[in-house]
Amino acid sequence: MRPVAPGKVIGIDREAEMAKQENDTGMLNRLAGRGEEAVNRLMEELGKNEKVTDALARAMEAKGKVDERTRKTLGTVGLAAADQLEGLRNQIEALEKRLAALEKTEAGKAGETAATARSTTAAKPKPRATAEPKPKPAVAKKPTTTRKSPPSPPTDEPTGPG
Repeated sequence: MRPVAPGKVIGIDREAEMAKQENDTGMLNRLAGRGEEAVNRLMEELGKNEKVTDALARAMEAKGKVDERTRKTLGTVGLAAADQLEGLRNQIEALEKRLAALEKTEAGKAGETAATARSTTAAKPKPRATAEPKPKPAVAKKPTTTRKSPPSPPTDEPTGPG
């Protein structure tokens, strides 16, 4: 097996391969440019045609009516339209940013407060532990009450001499 020289890819020259790719890219760009020119000419011709412009105007008007009715129907059902959802998303993002800023500010204040508390407690002497346990406070017991039985319901039987 013979060694491959630098700049060669298994017998194919790298420069030739790159030139072919550039040529393919150039041809593709030329075809895309021609297609774009053809579409632009077609659009200009259609724009000059009164029937086409009238049809486009009617189509746009109909689309506007459909959009309006869709928005009303969605509102009736209790759903939001896409642009309303986008507005709500923007508001949520703004609120999240404000909340993050407030949390950051509060965290800074809490850090300052903790540092101040540490410096004041470091200056105070700590109380010594005593060997005697502290007495527990006395808890008052609730007085027990006896239940009285409810009065017996009256009976229709005579209770005395009758």
